[in-house]
Amino acid sequence: MKIEEQYDKLFKYCYMKTRDKHVAEDITQETFLKFLSTKDYKDMGKQMNYLYTIARNLCFDYFRRKPECELKEDIPTPSIERNYIDEALDKLNEEERELLFLRYTNEESINDIAKHYGVSRFVINRRIKKALANLKEVYEDE
Repeated sequence: MKIEEQYDKLFKYCYMKTRDKHVAEDITQETFLKFLSTKDYKDMGKQMNYLYTIARNLCFDYFRRKPECELKEDIPTPSIERNYIDEALDKLNEEERELLFLRYTNEESINDIAKHYGVSRFVINRRIKKALANLKEVYEDE
């Protein structure tokens, strides 16, 4: 896989986690810096999984040290349809959001996702189907 494709997928992943373009760019760059400076990594065909793990940990670190801020009244609201989808996604648990993101936004294969989570592809299929059912249920309730 080309580095441009990896960068784009990691950026979208970080953006999904942080919902801030500039923070996502910083975390994506930091992910590659950490990956390139790691001497312990052995190439066993799991480079994207390793990059996702680094990015996820950096996102967690960002939220741990992020100071709380006050909400502003003049925040522009996105379209109503997009707002419903975002609200529905927010009601899913973290793993369900991540699974749907990896599968449908980053277009990762079921096998790659299964390797990333360390489970069989059948387990991932069931989890994705359950996440889609939950998303549909939440979306229809809105």
